[in-house]
Amino acid sequence: MPDLSTFMLPGVPAPIFWLFIAAAILIQGISKSGFAGGAGILSLPLMMLVMPVDKVVACLLPLLILCDMNAIYHHWHNKVWRNILRIYLPAVVGILLGVLVWWWAGREEVESYELSIKRFVGVIAILFGLYIIAKERSLRWVSEHQPGNKSALAAGLSAGFTSTIAHAAGPIVSLYMFALGMGKTLFVGTVAWTFTLINLTKLPFYVGIGLIEWEILRFDLFLIPLIPIGSFLGHWMHHRISEYWFNRVIMVLTLIAGVQLVLNVNVVLMALSWFLSPAL
Repeated sequence: MPDLSTFMLPGVPAPIFWLFIAAAILIQGISKSGFAGGAGILSLPLMMLVMPVDKVVACLLPLLILCDMNAIYHHWHNKVWRNILRIYLPAVVGILLGVLVWWWAGREEVESYELSIKRFVGVIAILFGLYIIAKERSLRWVSEHQPGNKSALAAGLSAGFTSTIAHAAGPIVSLYMFALGMGKTLFVGTVAWTFTLINLTKLPFYVGIGLIEWEILRFDLFLIPLIPIGSFLGHWMHHRISEYWFNRVIMVLTLIAGVQLVLNVNVVLMALSWFLSPAL
């Protein structure tokens, strides 16, 4: 068992820590296997409420790759290579830019940039929550505007950078792929293959700049069993729960978590502190 003191923010009780971490990994599995709306973005702000930011992005990457492998197993033939490469190739440049940011933050001590990174993730979470609210209009507008080479370049660069900083490129890739009008099956499979390539490309850079170490991998071993559980729940929910209501719940939770990161507050810990404090 790794030393959990390096993974937990000060003042976070162990039950709350494991509750947030487990929920984050389950949401990833549910999102990738049952819904194609990028709801897994909620995982990052949830984990950042209880873990240091560098530990969050580091421990999530190997787990995301496992989720991606599971997704492409189910969609091995459902892909359009031309569309994947239009996003992936410029995404490599975005990945390199993101790696430079993490390298610089590590060189200057990550703690100095922790609040800035949290707020960056918080803003992305809020934007994603608002995107869900306007999703129908967004998709309608996107379907009427076929993306060209400039759109592919912008989407790829943005996806690579946001994915490297915060594993938060889901909405960007989903909107771009939706605009290509491939149909549901090819859409889900092409998105899964795109993220597999992006995340595999990030892995050696994360190792090279010291984000992923043995302690991270040892910690991930305790979380791996949650991936097939999330995948099973995703498949089960896909046929029983309305995507509309699923997205609304994710939207509310994402907005709440995003606002907390932007304002640098933790409502859960504040409530616990108030509840557990002795009566005056």
